[in-house]
Amino acid sequence: MTRSAPESHNATYLLGSSTAEHRRLLAQGDLLRDVARQLLNRLPLPDQARAIDVGCGPLGILDLLSDKVGPHGTVVGLDSDEQMVTWARQSITRLRLANVTTTLGTLSGDGEPAYDLTHCRLLLINSPDPEAIVTSMAAATRPGGWIAVQEYDWATWHCDPPHPAWGTLKTLLASAFGGDVHIGARLPSLLRDAGGCQDVHTTAHTFYWRAVDPYQRLLLHFASLFGERLHARGIGPHTLATLTRELGDHLARPTTIVRESLLVQAWGRKP
Repeated sequence: MTRSAPESHNATYLLGSSTAEHRRLLAQGDLLRDVARQLLNRLPLPDQARAIDVGCGPLGILDLLSDKVGPHGTVVGLDSDEQMVTWARQSITRLRLANVTTTLGTLSGDGEPAYDLTHCRLLLINSPDPEAIVTSMAAATRPGGWIAVQEYDWATWHCDPPHPAWGTLKTLLASAFGGDVHIGARLPSLLRDAGGCQDVHTTAHTFYWRAVDPYQRLLLHFASLFGERLHARGIGPHTLATLTRELGDHLARPTTIVRESLLVQAWGRKP
């Protein structure tokens, strides 16, 4: 149910595969660990279950899936970026996840359904064709199995007190991001329509950050990552520097609070 990734596919992950991004993804996994565990606790799996984490990155939820399926089950971490797979293998070795393996490639709709649980987190938001991914996930899932997805919706991403630079940068980045930054709001319909799921459920979580929390400045981090893309869209270096400086000063104030994007979790059963 997987195909080898073409060499050029490494560039398609919008946020890159730098050492800084490696650290950010692992920190993000720690942040979302409890809510991911809550999601998995909702999903009844058979004995000797097989699960796959699509777009697993350097760890994703491979350790949680390992616990979920137990010593007699198996987990596959799938990613199309060679560096991510290398990091995932390092995590598997470090955490001694004996029932977890990794594959470099993409999920295809070919072959027999192989998994009792097919999962992805923050993959659809980075894709120009999320419907195709969900359709492939459904094709890889056994009848009676589960498809589970976790994605952000930027609609709730705000700072308080408000600042004009926040709204401007957020709007500019949403247009340059490359994926649907509101994909979280569409997850139930994606599971029903593209995934053919029944018994679809949804829940959501958010977080609040102050100046001492690194995630409070995530919008600035994205502005730095996407600087060239913003320049190509007509945002001059001086304008971008002014916006980031003004917002940085605002976020540095101890009274400024950022409400994180809504993390939407949706899951459904394949008939």
